[in-house]
Amino acid sequence: MKPGRNDPCPCGSGKKYKKCCGATIPIASAPATSAGRRCGECTTCCGGWVAGTMHGHEVKPGSPCPFVRAEGCSIYERRPTHPCKSFVCGWLLPDSPLPEEFRPDKLGVIFVRIAWRGRPAWILVSAGRDPDESLLEWMRRYSMSTGEPFFYGQGSEQLGFGPVEFQREMLLKAQRGEFLWSSGRSSAK
Repeated sequence: MKPGRNDPCPCGSGKKYKKCCGATIPIASAPATSAGRRCGECTTCCGGWVAGTMHGHEVKPGSPCPFVRAEGCSIYERRPTHPCKSFVCGWLLPDSPLPEEFRPDKLGVIFVRIAWRGRPAWILVSAGRDPDESLLEWMRRYSMSTGEPFFYGQGSEQLGFGPVEFQREMLLKAQRGEFLWSSGRSSAK
């Protein structure tokens, strides 16, 4: 049975679960976007793949933002700071390592940069398809060269790849029946 957020953490730290192993992973706030890259026609983050609340409307898988249209956001000028203005996908980051063809609407996956132990890490959020083997191989090579771990889903499974200490931590979480990450579904554009 998973502990409640205010229960003592089962790891024995003496902290509340929500302040220890049950802590959510914050999504990095929006920096300036990569030179030359713009969302353009891409509204993938508005499609409900990353969740949030938009002017009282719950956005989640199966329930896209009610303000997104074929041409983009119908409330762009008055969209809320959170989640809209504060979310920038990994493809748009100023120092994005992601190639042009990884734009979310082309790939079917949204990259979300997060922090793991104060270091950059990534969540690959399925946005119409799970990451395929060629994408995972690209990410494995990237992770091995940078030390930046990543999380991804395959069906209902949560998986991760990264350095040894990351693998140990994820194994302990899995053994305790915990989620490996907070799903990346806590913010949307």
